[in-house]
Amino acid sequence: MRTVCILSSLVTLLYLGSCCEEETHYQKQDKCCKKCVPGKRMLMDDNCEDPRCQDCQDGEYQSGYTSKTKCERQPSCDPNLHFQPQINPSKTSLSKCQCEAGYYCTQDDDCNTCREHKVCKPGQRVVRKGSPVSDTVCEACKNGTFSTHDSADTCEEWAICEYGYDKNAPGSSTSDRICVDGRPTHRAAIGLGVAIFLFILIAGAAMCYAKRHKGWIELPKQAPKIAGLNIRTLHQDADVERAIQPLNKQPEEDTDTSGPVSPTPSNRTENGNVVDQEQGKGPVYPSAESNSYSHL
Repeated sequence: MRTVCILSSLVTLLYLGSCCEEETHYQKQDKCCKKCVPGKRMLMDDNCEDPRCQDCQDGEYQSGYTSKTKCERQPSCDPNLHFQPQINPSKTSLSKCQCEAGYYCTQDDDCNTCREHKVCKPGQRVVRKGSPVSDTVCEACKNGTFSTHDSADTCEEWAICEYGYDKNAPGSSTSDRICVDGRPTHRAAIGLGVAIFLFILIAGAAMCYAKRHKGWIELPKQAPKIAGLNIRTLHQDADVERAIQPLNKQPEEDTDTSGPVSPTPSNRTENGNVVDQEQGKGPVYPSAESNSYSHL
């Protein structure tokens, strides 16, 4: 008897399950009830065969049939975080945020963060431009090519120096090769210009040296002897004259011009007598000394 009851229950469940379609219906108290269509939520489930449903509000969505009483919220796309503002988002599907131009987000994080596109620097080129869901891909310029600005689409080839031209500067990944005229006439002009520059430089240095030492005269090391004086070095002619002038001047003898003094009140005594002046000693002439030892 017990086995019969169990079998009866299984048959009933199988019957109900076969009657209820899983996507559009749900089971309630052994009954198969309808769900609300996408974009709506169930307001009341009092009528199983014809439930009362309500549209989702702005910023909400319901992507499938449901018996829930609440709709899902659409994500918030903040323009301050470099997201594009959502205009009339869908009520039947998820409206993911999109980044503004120059930024991208990945599908792995459901576009919750906007990242700035990479900028290809000089010496690189853009292999693939960035999109709202992928970054920019850059590649270095190959040998023999270059780029001079950001986000260059291509790398240009170096200039080829033609016959008669020399390489003045080699090329790099950020600059072109520079070619100059290498013919003999051009080389001679360059050499002449360098020679003139050196000549002007040397002449200017000599003039500066002459101005700096102006007024100084260097006499020869063996200067002439003047009256027993050996003048080695004199810097100016005035010094020579001052050195020679005292040597050419002859000494003068003192001459006694004094005569007899006449009597005046100044050379008389208080009694009126004339004061006689004492005569000095007479001149003494040198004579040969006698040798006291000559008679010995």
